[in-house]
Amino acid sequence: MILGKRHENLILALCALSLTVLGMIMIYSATNVMAGSSARCGFDPAYFFKRQVQFLAIGIALAMGLSRLDHDFYRRRIGWILGAAFLLLVLVYVPGVRHSANGASRWINLRLFTFQPSEFAKFALIAFAAWAIDRKGEKPKQEYRAFLPMLAVMGLFVAVILKEPDFGMAVVIIASFLVIVFIAGFPWKLLAAIAAAGAVGAALLILAKPYRVARIHAFLDPISQARTAGYQVVQSLIAFSNGGLLGTGVGGGKQKLFYLPELHTDYIFSVIGEELGFAGVTLVAACFVTMVWVGYRIARRARDPFGMYLAMGVSSVIGIQALMNMMVGLSMLPPKGMVLPFLSYGGSSLILHLAAIGVLMNISLKGADGLATADDRSRGRDRRARLSGDRPC
Repeated sequence: MILGKRHENLILALCALSLTVLGMIMIYSATNVMAGSSARCGFDPAYFFKRQVQFLAIGIALAMGLSRLDHDFYRRRIGWILGAAFLLLVLVYVPGVRHSANGASRWINLRLFTFQPSEFAKFALIAFAAWAIDRKGEKPKQEYRAFLPMLAVMGLFVAVILKEPDFGMAVVIIASFLVIVFIAGFPWKLLAAIAAAGAVGAALLILAKPYRVARIHAFLDPISQARTAGYQVVQSLIAFSNGGLLGTGVGGGKQKLFYLPELHTDYIFSVIGEELGFAGVTLVAACFVTMVWVGYRIARRARDPFGMYLAMGVSSVIGIQALMNMMVGLSMLPPKGMVLPFLSYGGSSLILHLAAIGVLMNISLKGADGLATADDRSRGRDRRARLSGDRPC
Protein backbone atom coordinates (compact mmCIF):
# COMPACT_ATOMS: atom_id res chain seq x y z
CA MET A 1 0.00 0.00 0.00
CA ILE A 2 1.49 3.34 -1.10
CA LEU A 3 0.89 6.32 1.14
CA GLY A 4 1.95 9.88 0.39
CA LYS A 5 3.04 12.41 2.98
CA ARG A 6 -0.38 14.00 3.16
CA HIS A 7 -2.07 10.62 3.53
CA GLU A 8 0.30 9.65 6.35
CA ASN A 9 -0.37 12.89 8.19
CA LEU A 10 -4.10 12.58 7.60
CA ILE A 11 -4.11 9.08 9.11
CA LEU A 12 -2.06 10.25 12.11
CA ALA A 13 -4.39 13.20 12.68
CA LEU A 14 -7.54 11.10 12.33
CA CYS A 15 -6.27 8.41 14.71
CA ALA A 16 -5.10 10.93 17.31
CA LEU A 17 -8.29 12.99 17.17
CA SER A 18 -10.52 9.90 17.13
CA LEU A 19 -8.85 8.56 20.26
CA THR A 20 -8.96 11.99 21.93
CA VAL A 21 -12.65 12.56 21.19
CA LEU A 22 -13.49 9.04 22.34
CA GLY A 23 -11.47 9.66 25.49
CA MET A 24 -13.39 12.86 26.21
CA ILE A 25 -16.71 11.05 25.84
CA MET A 26 -15.53 8.28 28.14
CA ILE A 27 -14.13 10.80 30.65
CA TYR A 28 -17.50 12.51 30.86
CA SER A 29 -19.28 9.19 31.20
CA ALA A 30 -16.85 8.04 33.89
CA THR A 31 -16.77 11.24 35.95
CA ASN A 32 -20.16 12.95 35.70
CA VAL A 33 -21.44 11.28 38.88
CA MET A 34 -18.19 11.81 40.79
CA ALA A 35 -17.76 15.45 39.68
CA GLY A 36 -21.41 16.28 40.23
CA SER A 37 -21.14 15.22 43.87
CA SER A 38 -17.79 16.88 44.61
CA ALA A 39 -17.43 20.38 46.00
CA ARG A 40 -13.87 20.51 44.61
CA CYS A 41 -15.33 20.20 41.12
CA GLY A 42 -18.00 22.80 41.83
CA PHE A 43 -20.69 20.12 41.67
CA ASP A 44 -20.34 20.35 37.88
CA PRO A 45 -20.87 16.95 36.17
CA ALA A 46 -18.91 18.19 33.14
CA TYR A 47 -15.94 19.49 35.15
CA PHE A 48 -13.36 17.00 33.86
CA PHE A 49 -14.81 17.08 30.34
CA LYS A 50 -14.51 20.87 30.14
CA ARG A 51 -10.93 20.83 31.35
CA GLN A 52 -10.03 18.14 28.83
CA VAL A 53 -11.50 20.32 26.06
CA GLN A 54 -9.16 23.11 27.16
CA PHE A 55 -6.18 20.75 27.10
CA LEU A 56 -7.25 19.55 23.65
CA ALA A 57 -7.29 23.13 22.30
CA ILE A 58 -3.76 23.74 23.63
CA GLY A 59 -2.56 20.39 22.27
CA ILE A 60 -3.96 20.99 18.78
CA ALA A 61 -2.42 24.48 18.62
CA LEU A 62 0.96 23.10 19.73
CA ALA A 63 0.77 20.18 17.29
CA MET A 64 0.01 22.52 14.39
CA GLY A 65 2.93 24.75 15.34
CA LEU A 66 5.39 21.85 15.69
CA SER A 67 4.26 20.33 12.40
CA ARG A 68 5.69 23.47 10.75
CA LEU A 69 8.87 23.61 12.84
CA ASP A 70 11.77 21.81 11.19
CA HIS A 71 12.73 18.83 13.35
CA ASP A 72 16.38 19.83 12.97
CA PHE A 73 15.52 22.45 15.62
CA TYR A 74 15.57 19.72 18.29
CA ARG A 75 18.91 18.36 17.11
CA ARG A 76 20.57 21.78 17.30
CA ARG A 77 19.15 22.50 20.77
CA ILE A 78 19.24 19.06 22.32
CA GLY A 79 21.33 20.29 25.27
CA TRP A 80 18.76 22.93 26.20
CA ILE A 81 15.89 20.47 25.80
CA LEU A 82 17.57 17.85 27.97
CA GLY A 83 18.55 20.43 30.58
CA ALA A 84 15.02 21.82 30.76
CA ALA A 85 13.59 18.30 31.15
CA PHE A 86 15.97 17.51 34.02
CA LEU A 87 15.27 20.84 35.75
CA LEU A 88 11.53 20.18 35.60
CA LEU A 89 12.06 16.71 37.07
CA VAL A 90 14.02 18.20 39.97
CA LEU A 91 11.25 20.73 40.67
CA VAL A 92 8.89 17.95 41.76
CA TYR A 93 11.03 17.66 44.91
CA VAL A 94 10.74 21.35 45.81
CA PRO A 95 8.19 22.02 48.60
CA GLY A 96 5.54 24.50 47.56
CA VAL A 97 6.08 23.70 43.89
CA ARG A 98 5.45 19.97 43.81
CA HIS A 99 2.02 18.40 43.83
CA SER A 100 1.53 15.01 45.46
CA ALA A 101 -1.25 12.46 45.04
CA ASN A 102 -1.65 8.84 46.10
CA GLY A 103 1.75 8.83 47.78
CA ALA A 104 3.67 10.06 44.71
CA SER A 105 5.17 13.46 43.88
CA ARG A 106 5.15 13.46 40.10
CA TRP A 107 3.64 16.84 39.34
CA ILE A 108 4.43 20.56 39.42
CA ASN A 109 1.63 22.80 40.64
CA LEU A 110 1.04 25.50 38.00
CA ARG A 111 -2.08 26.81 39.79
CA LEU A 112 -4.29 26.48 36.72
CA PHE A 113 -3.35 22.81 36.35
CA THR A 114 -0.63 20.37 37.37
CA PHE A 115 2.17 19.42 35.00
CA GLN A 116 3.90 16.04 34.97
CA PRO A 117 7.57 16.55 33.97
CA SER A 118 8.22 12.87 33.28
CA GLU A 119 5.85 13.09 30.28
CA PHE A 120 8.12 15.73 28.77
CA ALA A 121 11.29 13.95 29.90
CA LYS A 122 10.47 10.76 28.00
CA PHE A 123 10.29 12.64 24.70
CA ALA A 124 13.40 14.67 25.56
CA LEU A 125 15.31 11.42 26.16
CA ILE A 126 14.09 10.01 22.85
CA ALA A 127 15.35 13.14 21.06
CA PHE A 128 18.68 12.80 22.87
CA ALA A 129 19.02 9.15 21.87
CA ALA A 130 18.27 10.06 18.24
CA TRP A 131 20.89 12.82 18.40
CA ALA A 132 23.54 10.54 19.95
CA ILE A 133 22.95 7.72 17.44
CA ASP A 134 23.11 10.22 14.58
CA ARG A 135 26.51 11.41 15.81
CA LYS A 136 28.06 7.98 16.20
CA GLY A 137 28.41 7.37 12.44
CA GLU A 138 28.08 4.14 10.52
CA LYS A 139 30.04 1.69 12.72
CA PRO A 140 27.72 0.88 15.60
CA LYS A 141 29.53 -2.31 16.60
CA GLN A 142 32.74 -0.36 17.22
CA GLU A 143 31.15 2.71 18.77
CA TYR A 144 30.62 1.70 22.40
CA ARG A 145 31.64 5.22 23.36
CA ALA A 146 28.38 6.46 21.83
CA PHE A 147 26.32 3.98 23.82
CA LEU A 148 27.81 4.69 27.25
CA PRO A 149 26.87 8.43 27.34
CA MET A 150 23.33 7.54 26.26
CA LEU A 151 23.14 4.91 28.98
CA ALA A 152 24.51 7.30 31.60
CA VAL A 153 22.04 10.07 30.76
CA MET A 154 19.11 7.67 30.61
CA GLY A 155 20.17 6.11 33.91
CA LEU A 156 20.30 9.53 35.60
CA PHE A 157 16.84 10.50 34.37
CA VAL A 158 15.36 7.11 35.24
CA ALA A 159 16.81 7.29 38.76
CA VAL A 160 15.16 10.68 39.32
CA ILE A 161 11.84 9.41 37.92
CA LEU A 162 11.95 6.30 40.10
CA LYS A 163 12.45 8.50 43.15
CA GLU A 164 9.06 10.23 42.55
CA PRO A 165 8.15 7.29 42.33
CA ASP A 166 6.98 6.54 38.77
CA PHE A 167 7.95 2.96 38.01
CA GLY A 168 5.73 2.67 34.95
CA MET A 169 7.22 5.71 33.18
CA ALA A 170 10.72 4.41 33.87
CA VAL A 171 9.82 1.11 32.19
CA VAL A 172 8.40 2.93 29.15
CA ILE A 173 11.58 5.00 28.77
CA ILE A 174 13.91 2.01 29.09
CA ALA A 175 11.87 -0.14 26.68
CA SER A 176 11.71 2.64 24.07
CA PHE A 177 15.44 3.28 24.41
CA LEU A 178 16.24 -0.40 23.85
CA VAL A 179 14.01 -0.50 20.76
CA ILE A 180 15.81 2.46 19.19
CA VAL A 181 19.35 1.26 19.87
CA PHE A 182 18.47 -2.25 18.69
CA ILE A 183 17.22 -0.95 15.34
CA ALA A 184 20.25 1.35 15.17
CA GLY A 185 22.42 -1.75 14.98
CA PHE A 186 24.10 -1.91 18.37
CA PRO A 187 25.30 -5.42 19.28
CA TRP A 188 22.44 -7.54 20.57
CA LYS A 189 24.67 -9.06 23.26
CA LEU A 190 25.25 -5.60 24.72
CA LEU A 191 21.54 -4.87 24.66
CA ALA A 192 20.75 -8.27 26.22
CA ALA A 193 23.19 -7.51 29.03
CA ILE A 194 21.55 -4.13 29.63
CA ALA A 195 18.09 -5.71 29.56
CA ALA A 196 19.18 -8.40 32.03
CA ALA A 197 20.69 -5.79 34.34
CA GLY A 198 17.48 -3.78 34.07
CA ALA A 199 15.40 -6.84 34.97
CA VAL A 200 17.53 -7.49 38.04
CA GLY A 201 17.28 -3.84 39.04
CA ALA A 202 13.50 -3.90 38.59
CA ALA A 203 13.25 -7.00 40.76
CA LEU A 204 15.30 -5.33 43.51
CA LEU A 205 13.18 -2.19 43.32
CA ILE A 206 10.02 -4.27 43.65
CA LEU A 207 11.37 -6.15 46.64
CA ALA A 208 12.43 -2.88 48.28
CA LYS A 209 8.85 -1.60 48.60
CA PRO A 210 6.13 -3.69 50.29
CA TYR A 211 3.34 -2.10 48.22
CA ARG A 212 5.08 -3.21 45.01
CA VAL A 213 5.39 -6.76 46.32
CA ALA A 214 1.68 -6.63 47.21
CA ARG A 215 0.89 -5.55 43.65
CA ILE A 216 2.79 -8.53 42.26
CA HIS A 217 0.93 -10.91 44.57
CA ALA A 218 -2.37 -9.29 43.62
CA PHE A 219 -1.48 -9.62 39.95
CA LEU A 220 -0.73 -13.33 40.31
CA ASP A 221 -3.85 -14.04 42.38
CA PRO A 222 -6.19 -11.03 42.41
CA ILE A 223 -9.27 -12.92 43.61
CA SER A 224 -7.65 -13.87 46.92
CA GLN A 225 -6.99 -10.17 47.60
CA ALA A 226 -10.11 -8.73 46.04
CA ARG A 227 -10.70 -6.35 48.94
CA THR A 228 -7.10 -5.21 49.40
CA ALA A 229 -4.20 -5.08 46.92
CA GLY A 230 -6.16 -6.85 44.20
CA TYR A 231 -9.18 -4.54 44.36
CA GLN A 232 -8.35 -2.47 41.26
CA VAL A 233 -7.50 -5.53 39.20
CA VAL A 234 -10.71 -7.33 40.11
CA GLN A 235 -12.91 -4.29 39.48
CA SER A 236 -11.24 -3.75 36.10
CA LEU A 237 -11.87 -7.35 35.08
CA ILE A 238 -15.49 -7.03 36.18
CA ALA A 239 -15.81 -4.00 33.88
CA PHE A 240 -14.56 -5.96 30.86
CA SER A 241 -16.79 -8.88 31.81
CA ASN A 242 -19.83 -6.59 31.94
CA GLY A 243 -19.00 -5.17 28.51
CA GLY A 244 -19.24 -8.34 26.50
CA LEU A 245 -19.16 -7.91 22.73
CA LEU A 246 -20.82 -4.51 22.23
CA GLY A 247 -20.80 -3.07 25.74
CA THR A 248 -23.49 -1.62 27.95
CA GLY A 249 -23.61 1.61 25.95
CA VAL A 250 -22.11 5.01 26.72
CA GLY A 251 -23.24 5.99 30.20
CA GLY A 252 -24.52 2.51 31.00
CA GLY A 253 -21.48 1.25 32.89
CA LYS A 254 -21.77 0.37 36.56
CA GLN A 255 -18.11 0.22 37.58
CA LYS A 256 -17.86 4.00 37.41
CA LEU A 257 -20.27 4.24 40.34
CA PHE A 258 -17.43 4.45 42.88
CA TYR A 259 -16.27 0.86 42.33
CA LEU A 260 -13.26 1.30 40.03
CA PRO A 261 -10.59 3.74 41.35
CA GLU A 262 -8.77 6.16 39.02
CA LEU A 263 -11.20 5.27 36.27
CA HIS A 264 -10.75 8.51 34.29
CA THR A 265 -6.94 8.26 34.28
CA ASP A 266 -5.23 4.89 34.79
CA TYR A 267 -8.30 2.75 34.07
CA ILE A 268 -10.09 4.61 31.27
CA PHE A 269 -9.52 1.53 29.08
CA SER A 270 -11.64 -0.49 31.51
CA VAL A 271 -14.47 2.05 31.14
CA ILE A 272 -14.22 1.65 27.37
CA GLY A 273 -14.29 -2.13 27.77
CA GLU A 274 -17.46 -1.99 29.84
CA GLU A 275 -19.42 0.59 27.84
CA LEU A 276 -18.20 -0.19 24.30
CA GLY A 277 -17.33 -3.84 24.77
CA PHE A 278 -14.89 -5.92 22.76
CA ALA A 279 -15.72 -3.89 19.64
CA GLY A 280 -14.62 -0.64 21.27
CA VAL A 281 -11.48 -2.20 22.74
CA THR A 282 -10.54 -3.58 19.31
CA LEU A 283 -11.03 -0.20 17.61
CA VAL A 284 -8.84 1.52 20.21
CA ALA A 285 -6.09 -1.06 19.77
CA ALA A 286 -6.37 -0.78 15.97
CA CYS A 287 -5.92 3.00 16.17
CA PHE A 288 -2.72 2.65 18.19
CA VAL A 289 -1.35 -0.05 15.88
CA THR A 290 -2.07 2.17 12.88
CA MET A 291 -0.33 5.16 14.48
CA VAL A 292 2.80 3.15 15.24
CA TRP A 293 2.79 1.62 11.74
CA VAL A 294 2.51 5.03 10.08
CA GLY A 295 5.16 6.43 12.42
CA TYR A 296 7.62 3.73 11.34
CA ARG A 297 6.79 4.37 7.68
CA ILE A 298 7.63 8.02 8.25
CA ALA A 299 10.90 6.97 9.91
CA ARG A 300 11.91 4.79 6.96
CA ARG A 301 11.87 7.67 4.51
CA ALA A 302 13.02 10.48 6.80
CA ARG A 303 15.42 12.85 5.11
CA ASP A 304 18.16 12.38 7.74
CA PRO A 305 19.19 9.85 10.41
CA PHE A 306 18.15 12.10 13.29
CA GLY A 307 14.63 12.41 11.89
CA MET A 308 14.50 8.66 11.35
CA TYR A 309 15.39 7.75 14.92
CA LEU A 310 13.27 10.54 16.36
CA ALA A 311 10.22 9.24 14.46
CA MET A 312 10.94 5.68 15.57
CA GLY A 313 11.36 6.78 19.16
CA VAL A 314 8.17 8.84 19.30
CA SER A 315 6.18 6.01 17.69
CA SER A 316 7.69 3.46 20.07
CA VAL A 317 6.90 5.54 23.16
CA ILE A 318 3.26 5.92 22.14
CA GLY A 319 2.90 2.24 21.28
CA ILE A 320 4.69 0.88 24.36
CA GLN A 321 2.84 3.11 26.82
CA ALA A 322 -0.52 2.31 25.23
CA LEU A 323 0.24 -1.42 25.25
CA MET A 324 1.32 -1.38 28.89
CA ASN A 325 -1.77 0.53 30.03
CA MET A 326 -4.11 -1.81 28.16
CA MET A 327 -2.32 -4.87 29.53
CA VAL A 328 -2.67 -3.51 33.07
CA GLY A 329 -6.41 -3.03 32.54
CA LEU A 330 -6.70 -6.61 31.31
CA SER A 331 -4.61 -7.93 34.24
CA MET A 332 -1.77 -8.96 31.94
CA LEU A 333 0.69 -6.71 33.83
CA PRO A 334 0.80 -5.53 37.46
CA PRO A 335 -0.77 -2.08 38.11
CA LYS A 336 1.68 0.74 37.39
CA GLY A 337 -0.24 4.01 37.67
CA MET A 338 0.13 4.90 33.99
CA VAL A 339 -2.26 6.82 31.74
CA LEU A 340 -3.44 5.76 28.28
CA PRO A 341 -2.18 8.23 25.62
CA PHE A 342 -4.86 10.50 24.11
CA LEU A 343 -7.66 8.80 26.07
CA SER A 344 -6.93 9.35 29.75
CA TYR A 345 -7.73 12.58 31.55
CA GLY A 346 -4.73 14.84 32.08
CA GLY A 347 -3.27 17.94 30.49
CA SER A 348 0.39 16.89 30.48
CA SER A 349 -0.25 13.61 28.71
CA LEU A 350 -2.75 14.90 26.14
CA ILE A 351 -0.85 18.06 25.22
CA LEU A 352 2.54 16.37 24.91
CA HIS A 353 1.25 13.39 22.93
CA LEU A 354 -0.54 15.69 20.50
CA ALA A 355 2.69 17.69 20.25
CA ALA A 356 4.52 14.45 19.43
CA ILE A 357 2.09 13.85 16.57
CA GLY A 358 2.97 17.33 15.29
CA VAL A 359 6.68 16.37 15.31
CA LEU A 360 5.92 13.19 13.35
CA MET A 361 3.96 15.23 10.81
CA ASN A 362 6.91 17.54 10.27
CA ILE A 363 9.29 14.62 9.71
CA SER A 364 6.78 13.23 7.21
CA LEU A 365 6.38 16.54 5.36
CA LYS A 366 10.13 17.05 5.03
CA GLY A 367 10.59 13.45 3.95
CA ALA A 368 13.54 11.97 2.11
CA ASP A 369 13.12 14.47 -0.71
CA GLY A 370 13.38 17.50 1.58
CA LEU A 371 16.45 19.68 1.94
CA ALA A 372 19.37 17.58 3.13
CA THR A 373 23.06 17.31 2.50
CA ALA A 374 24.48 14.56 0.32
CA ASP A 375 25.99 12.97 3.43
CA ASP A 376 22.60 13.03 5.20
CA ARG A 377 20.92 11.39 2.22
CA SER A 378 23.59 8.66 1.99
CA ARG A 379 23.47 7.89 5.70
CA GLY A 380 19.69 8.00 5.62
CA ARG A 381 19.54 5.43 2.79
CA ASP A 382 21.85 3.05 4.66
CA ARG A 383 19.85 3.33 7.87
CA ARG A 384 16.54 2.90 6.05
CA ALA A 385 17.96 -0.27 4.51
CA ARG A 386 18.84 -1.54 7.99
CA LEU A 387 15.38 -0.66 9.27
CA SER A 388 13.73 -2.60 6.45
CA GLY A 389 15.96 -5.62 7.01
CA ASP A 390 18.04 -5.15 3.83
CA ARG A 391 21.77 -4.56 3.63
CA PRO A 392 23.16 -1.51 1.84
CA CYS A 393 25.43 -2.13 -1.09
